[in-house]
Amino acid sequence: MKVLVLGNVRREGLEILNAFAKVTILPEPAAKADILAYIGDMDAVLHKIGRIDADIIARQTKLRLIARHGIGLDDLDLQRIRAAGIPVSTTQGANSHAVAEATVGLALSLLRHFRRADAMIKHERAWARETLMGRELRSMTVGIVGFGRIGRLVAGLFTAFGAKVIVHDSVEAAVADSPYPAIALDDLMRGADIISLHCPLTPETRHLINEDRLRLLKRDALLINTARGDLVDQGALAAAAKAGRVAGAALDVFDREPPDFDHPIFACENVITTPHVSAMTREAQVAMAVNAATEIRRVLVDGRQPTNNAAT
Repeated sequence: MKVLVLGNVRREGLEILNAFAKVTILPEPAAKADILAYIGDMDAVLHKIGRIDADIIARQTKLRLIARHGIGLDDLDLQRIRAAGIPVSTTQGANSHAVAEATVGLALSLLRHFRRADAMIKHERAWARETLMGRELRSMTVGIVGFGRIGRLVAGLFTAFGAKVIVHDSVEAAVADSPYPAIALDDLMRGADIISLHCPLTPETRHLINEDRLRLLKRDALLINTARGDLVDQGALAAAAKAGRVAGAALDVFDREPPDFDHPIFACENVITTPHVSAMTREAQVAMAVNAATEIRRVLVDGRQPTNNAAT
């Protein structure tokens, strides 16, 4: 059996694969030409990063599973994958706590100006504490957009700090049992002090946060995106942040990764940018690697269906 690994995967997952398969690893970023060169002979793919498009699916001959190292599906041509009858498993829940904790950490950094404070001491050799006046989470209303696993964890963490939480999800069933008020998105944008995005990227959610919705925000509101870059119109956010129509934002994800470093968003002093690190904890990376490798073993060795199939 042969397995293609796309991306830098922890050894705990590779050890599971090596016990039953010949493993080929293409470290990130994997070139399309390299994927095409190997895919035709592969029984499964452990996919951490890299585009799997129509050309790659057309070249495969015997894929029995694409096992995602994560839950996002926007790098996969799902239409072609479904047409080819290839299951796609995801590592649901494996990185949820890591992303939730990172989200709250980014909120605290924005509220308490920690980045600015660090630069003041290290680079300016100054001690102007009064210019760093912050706010407390217990005085905030936090709007959670997307009330799945991560959204629920984030809501619980903010509640523990004393914040009021309101939620929105386009799927009514997702908020049917919500202990928090579930409201329309535009109402959430108007009422929240912090808006945190936790919904999947779909054609309907692309640029969910656009110029019109940014104009609904309070002038002292904060926006956090640890979900998918294309949920936010980055150009519109950069203009709003520069004009002071948004007090601040934190972006861990971008519409292109690596991004265009000359984009105006990176010149905004009130926007924290991090390189898609919300799930980069040892615990989450091990859990995702082991989960994805176990799914491949389940399908190739045990002859069973994956525990979840995102391609249905």
